[in-house]
Amino acid sequence: MITETTSQKAQAYYEQAEAMYVSLYGPNFHHGYWPRPDDGTTYEQALENLTGQIIDRVGAGPRDRVLDVGCGIGGPAIRLARTTGAHVVGISNVATQVEQATARAGAENLAGQARFEQADALEMPFPDDSFDAAIAIESLIHMDRDPALREIARVLRPGGVLVAADFCLNAVVTPERQRVLDRYRDLDSLSSFHRLDEFPPMLRRAGLEPVELLDASSHVEKSVKMWWERTEADLENLTDQYGKQELDDFIGLFDDVINHGGPEYLIFTARKPGGPSRN
Repeated sequence: MITETTSQKAQAYYEQAEAMYVSLYGPNFHHGYWPRPDDGTTYEQALENLTGQIIDRVGAGPRDRVLDVGCGIGGPAIRLARTTGAHVVGISNVATQVEQATARAGAENLAGQARFEQADALEMPFPDDSFDAAIAIESLIHMDRDPALREIARVLRPGGVLVAADFCLNAVVTPERQRVLDRYRDLDSLSSFHRLDEFPPMLRRAGLEPVELLDASSHVEKSVKMWWERTEADLENLTDQYGKQELDDFIGLFDDVINHGGPEYLIFTARKPGGPSRN
């Protein structure tokens, strides 16, 4: 069943904040990735870069079936389908996201290759061993990791890979930073932050073998400044939709993360034992 503290809370959050996410991210509901902090990469390209980091690690091909856990409005799933030829199934527990993702796939003539459905990531409507690979881009941040990873492992075929972008803790947590982390969790309906060294045993408990764990924080840290600038640029419209207090809270959070630090950013790859290796 869905628990009030995880999936339902995140569902309500995205139902309320979806327009703001589109304003901040476009079709890619995630951080941007800059190869170097001052390399001139635009925000839009950085968002595509992060999707590319995930897709490159999946290594999918035309005969593969890939699951996108927490697909948002479909940007990464559609790109994965278009660039690799894989068949992609995206799930979200927000009906309007599924509708938008389905419309986007149709507009790009990929409706037969990328499909989307409303489903709970903790209780997916798929048989065991259904997918060759899975991606989870900033969706595990809203879930209890152990049951979520077990469910992903269940639907992966032996030899299948999971590539995910998640939050972690990998630096000293001062009292001031702890205050920011607590506020981040509260405003964004996030689940608990785990230390980086907790992920290998967590993955193994779920039936997955860690392949790579990359602290990519230095590559994504400019994202918060970009969110701040975009929120300020669209402040009147967003205030009309969400109210002044809501926007003040988010802008205050952006300031706190810039000044004191938020969670670290983890990109990890794990493999379900058995079957042929994909990478």
